[in-house]
Amino acid sequence: MRIRRYEAEVDIRTAAGETVTYKGDGVGPADEEPTVLLDGLETAALAQEPGGEVIASRAH
Repeated sequence: MRIRRYEAEVDIRTAAGETVTYKGDGVGPADEEPTVLLDGLETAALAQEPGGEVIASRAH
């Protein structure tokens, strides 16, 4: 099985109206979609920013 490194960034608009960026990376099977990491990062970022919303996200 080949292993691949993934990187993701999520921009959150906080309840106070500020924009913050959360970054994450990980490793996984080469045939796994980067969105798996992105979904987890979005969930974690929103948990840190109650009342916030995702305004942009990217994974590669």
